[in-house]
Amino acid sequence: MTKTTMPTSQSQDPEELVDTIDSFCASTSTSTSTSTSTTRRIQFDPVDFLNHHFQTESSLLTALPTLRTTLSKRISTLDDSISSTIQKQSDCAHATLQDVTLAKQSVLSLQERIQTVQEKARISEQTVQEITKEMKRLDYAKKHLSKTITALKRLHMLLYAVRQLNYAVRICDPPDYHSAANLVGAVQLLLGHFRGYMESVEKMRMLNEDVENMRMELKEGIVFVFRVAAFGSVKALEMTDGSGVSGGVGIAGVGVDNDNANDKSKQWSEKIMIPLPPSCLKDACHVMEALGQTKQREFMDLFCRDHLEPYVQLFHPMNNTSASTGSSSSSSGGGGASQMTSPIVKPSLKMVVATGEEKEDVSCANPNPASLDQVERRYGWYRRMLRELDEVFPNVFPRHWNMEYYMTCAFLRTSRKHLLLLFSEKEGGGVGDKAVLLRDRDCENVTVLLKALQKTILFEKEMTAWLQRECGAQFQDSGGSGGGGGSGGVEDAPREREDETKRNGGLGGMPQETIGIQSQDGTLWKSSSGSGSREAVDNRMESSNPQTTIEDDAPPVVFLPPLIGMASSAFENFMGPYIALEEQNMEDQLKEAASDSTVDTRGELPVLISSTNLFLYIKNSITRCTTLTKRKTLFSLYRAFQRILKKYSKVLLSKYPSALSGPAAAIGGLGISGLTAGGSSSSGIKDIYRIPKGDETLICHVIDTCEYCTETVEALQDLIIDKIDEKFKSKIDMSAEEEAFHDVTAKGIRVLVSGLVHRTDQAFKGMYNINWSALDVVGEESAYVRAMHTEVQPFVLEVKSILPSSYFRNFCDQFAMFFTTAFFNTITRQKRISESGTQQLLLDVYNLKTLLLRLPVLDKSDPSSPGKSPKAQVGSSIAPAVYTKMVTKQFQHIETLLKLVGTPSNLLLDVFKVQWHEGTASDLQTVMTLKGMKRNDQAAMLEKFGVDPIVAMKSTANINDNLQSLQDRSSDVAAKVNNDLIQMREKVERFRGAFR
Repeated sequence: MTKTTMPTSQSQDPEELVDTIDSFCASTSTSTSTSTSTTRRIQFDPVDFLNHHFQTESSLLTALPTLRTTLSKRISTLDDSISSTIQKQSDCAHATLQDVTLAKQSVLSLQERIQTVQEKARISEQTVQEITKEMKRLDYAKKHLSKTITALKRLHMLLYAVRQLNYAVRICDPPDYHSAANLVGAVQLLLGHFRGYMESVEKMRMLNEDVENMRMELKEGIVFVFRVAAFGSVKALEMTDGSGVSGGVGIAGVGVDNDNANDKSKQWSEKIMIPLPPSCLKDACHVMEALGQTKQREFMDLFCRDHLEPYVQLFHPMNNTSASTGSSSSSSGGGGASQMTSPIVKPSLKMVVATGEEKEDVSCANPNPASLDQVERRYGWYRRMLRELDEVFPNVFPRHWNMEYYMTCAFLRTSRKHLLLLFSEKEGGGVGDKAVLLRDRDCENVTVLLKALQKTILFEKEMTAWLQRECGAQFQDSGGSGGGGGSGGVEDAPREREDETKRNGGLGGMPQETIGIQSQDGTLWKSSSGSGSREAVDNRMESSNPQTTIEDDAPPVVFLPPLIGMASSAFENFMGPYIALEEQNMEDQLKEAASDSTVDTRGELPVLISSTNLFLYIKNSITRCTTLTKRKTLFSLYRAFQRILKKYSKVLLSKYPSALSGPAAAIGGLGISGLTAGGSSSSGIKDIYRIPKGDETLICHVIDTCEYCTETVEALQDLIIDKIDEKFKSKIDMSAEEEAFHDVTAKGIRVLVSGLVHRTDQAFKGMYNINWSALDVVGEESAYVRAMHTEVQPFVLEVKSILPSSYFRNFCDQFAMFFTTAFFNTITRQKRISESGTQQLLLDVYNLKTLLLRLPVLDKSDPSSPGKSPKAQVGSSIAPAVYTKMVTKQFQHIETLLKLVGTPSNLLLDVFKVQWHEGTASDLQTVMTLKGMKRNDQAAMLEKFGVDPIVAMKSTANINDNLQSLQDRSSDVAAKVNNDLIQMREKVERFRGAFR
């Protein structure tokens, strides 16, 4: 239980204190009633209250009587108020009870009245139902009567239409296709109202079967009359009897029943023996439309099959295997695998139709019409067939059927299957059931292969232009959506075309009944079937003539899939010989490039002419390939480019000199490890190269060539991505080839640096052989410095005149790093350097420093005579700040070493700590060794530097031993080299004497 501090009262008035107690009690009761926890209730503590308001005992005693009186009065007042309140409550209790009883009685009375109203409503509803019962019965009778009258009227119209259809189909000779076209749709619409009665009413079922038979007879009869018009009565009867190749069966399997074929052929032969005029055939096409999209597709598919059957018999590889096994002489295309096809001419937009006087060239070396060499005969056959169809069926097919397009699609798909068989390893039945290989003998002949592909693409473009011009066909764009009829360059995948053919019932691009077709205005149009809708009949019920023409609105233009690539895509997976030929031609160029160092100076950089020739050939190869295809063949050609470019980078790499080995791989007696050890940073040089006089120009040209190749490869990648099909764009990446040329460039810079340093080998040897401990006179620059000037300046000027500025700066950076490190290590190999020798070396260092600082801005106009003072050779330009800082830092390291060597021994340690902040004990020991200090003095100095005495003694002993062994080994190597040279001269003399 918590205690609460009372509010402080500013006066000692008893009334106000009592009011304070009342206000506290009121607030406490409120918080207690709202609180949910009994442990947090606040209680009034009178002791705390008094202690809070009366600070002293005297003040409490003084105010206590008055406070007691005030509390007594307040208690009396509260008692009087409570008594009066209880009295009033007892007086009102009886009146309250009466009010509650009266309210209950009112509720019961209201409930009884509601029940009475509900009962009266139920009685009223029954009365109304009795009154309207007869009215409902009459209303139902009227509705049923109206339906019956409507059904009878529709039945009358149906029977009349069926009689008219029967007359037009079975009685008229020839059938009245014009009337049948309107009646078929009307009958089908009217039959839709009686679908629910087909199972229960025998007459309706028989009528429906009769209509279906007439629809079948119409379909078969139309097929027959088109065959008569195209092939004649005899051939049409043979095809109807099933003795023909087609057998009257389409893709969907709907055709002539073999059991009734003879009866129907006799019936048709009696009725139709002469071809019908084109007007009747055109009406027959309208009948096919009325029969529905399915029948129409089956008819179009069967029509294409009938007219392409002679093509299959003549050009199928299975039917021409005997010719392909004959003589193995070269085909009429001529040329071996190394020849290229003739330039591709621009296709003519005019439809070429063979005349009657045209004859096929039968003098070809390969008599097989199905061979690749004779692919042009296929397309000539199709042109003649189109001319014949135009003569036999002039303006017969509705324009929106796109019959010529579907015929061309069927021809191209069939041709594609034949071409795939010619490329495959499958075997077919030959003479005497002997298996014969279907693969064409010219599949590896690049000339024949490219000629066949070229002819196929030209034919696809020719058909596309002809269909657009003569037939008004509109083709999808490259994205597959409608867009103005453009079709050039579009190559759909064969699998996508086959899937579309399956979805559309055997005809590529044929719209289904429920497939939305995009029109020119962007809306979707759904072609209606022949059955139509029941609402269409209801709208025509006002007319009693069942022959009323039912015509649909003209369908919008359908954007057709493109023809380009439909047959030519068969070549995609079999263009290996063409790719091999292109790669072989580029391989021949690489062989010539290995020995050709001719430079092309027409561009910004002088590059090897082999690189420009190679990229020119690659560009022409891409042009040749994209004229034929932009899919897998171009991607395979891109792979060949990758291989050739990597090989070419190796050819360029082979033009660098080989790295030296053995004793020859040294500069001033130091190998590559000794030259680079102890430097402040590595220059990246790992081998020593010897560049003969004048060969630095070739190395610079190779570096320029690599730079040109890198830039051209990036442009080549963008060109291929722009040309190739969307499917292969993400796979084009030639960064590895660019990196290969970058590696050749980096090695070329290292070869130049190493070769230049190697040319200063004699100068470094001269520097090492000077007895610096005995030198007592300081003169001008040493002879080895002038020798270094003589070797470095012409070399750098030649490199600067050829290399790009960025590569030249890189060359200067690496050379300066490598040269200063080698110079520093050559100094540390000395046994002892006197004070005068130190001064002379500092003068030489200043001269060499001036030379290296001028390298980036060296000019041919600068004096190059080694006798001139360095100041006279300073150019007007300023070297880059980064390069200047690096060279200054490197030479500062050398100058610090020499200054320490010239410092007196008693001041050496202090000066070493000041001038060489990062110097170690090993560096200090190197300085002391060059000063010629004794071993004990060195140990004492190292001990002062902070090295343990024992370790210091061992270190000095090891340093001296290492220097002695190094000098001994250098002497042994020099003696061995001299001995080898003597032996070699003797062998050469003996060899010459043998030939004298």
